[in-house]
Amino acid sequence: MPRRQEPKKHFAVGTKVRFKLGGRDVTGTVIEDRGPLGTAGGQILRVRLQVSGTDDVIEFEVPATEVRVAA
Repeated sequence: MPRRQEPKKHFAVGTKVRFKLGGRDVTGTVIEDRGPLGTAGGQILRVRLQVSGTDDVIEFEVPATEVRVAA
């Protein structure tokens, strides 16, 4: 029986997203849609995260399946 595929999530550049990082919910901003580079063609996003209490910024890639739009 074929595995049911989840609908692909598409996040526009500039979208605020929430996801788990080190067991905590964090909020970041999508700065690039890297396309279907993940496992089985999963969408990868480049996200910018402001480190609280500092002027430091972290940028990294995360699968779109692990993020949700921030409220």
